[in-house]
Amino acid sequence: MTRNPWLQGFRPVSQPRRTLVCFPYAGAGAALYRDWHLHAAPDDEIVAVRLPGRESRIGEPCLTDVAAAVPAILDALASRMDRPLVLFGHSLGAALAYATSRALIARGHPPRLLAVSGRRAPDQPLRRAPTASLSEAEFRNRLHALGGTPPEVLACAELMDLMLPLLRADFAMSDGFSDPSPAPLPIPLIAFAGTEDPEISVADVAGWERAAGAGFTLRPLPGDHFFLTPHRREIVKTILPLDL
Repeated sequence: MTRNPWLQGFRPVSQPRRTLVCFPYAGAGAALYRDWHLHAAPDDEIVAVRLPGRESRIGEPCLTDVAAAVPAILDALASRMDRPLVLFGHSLGAALAYATSRALIARGHPPRLLAVSGRRAPDQPLRRAPTASLSEAEFRNRLHALGGTPPEVLACAELMDLMLPLLRADFAMSDGFSDPSPAPLPIPLIAFAGTEDPEISVADVAGWERAAGAGFTLRPLPGDHFFLTPHRREIVKTILPLDL
């Protein structure tokens, strides 16, 4: 397992042939991906990005800008540049995975594949009010509508007092990210969408094709904004085919 605070592995792989780098959605930590290795080949390494302000990094200030995270993520991946990298991110994680892919390409180490999930294309503007403009009550209602936060957590004042600064920071990071005129990526791109997602439509996700310059695949899956959890096996099998 890696000791870098930015990356968390969940099983040792002595000689990995490739590495899947997973980026979590707003409010989540690396543990979101703790069992994804169960659906991968034995020589596939899976690591998850852990942003400041959560899990073992709970004492660190949260980030509010995607660009601020990318240099540290690149440094954490430096020891893995000798093998194929596959990047996957959901919602906020899709923005982080996309920005990291751009940075890797600029350094001459393009990933083998970028997979994004549950996020509008980077050139599409927000279709709702930015989170920063919401009152605490409005923000809680938004969390409830998304469905990713258990009702018992939303009802617990102590837990919400702990979680709200992290969630606010992550939503600010997500809301603030855009790429108005994306140059086509020189790597294949797969985009996953929830067919009942109240936040992001399948058409919003299909817009990622405008950033794809080496092949694009759209994979709608049943479910709401957090469809990735029940479909994690299918997602892993899609982005880590045996012949990649």
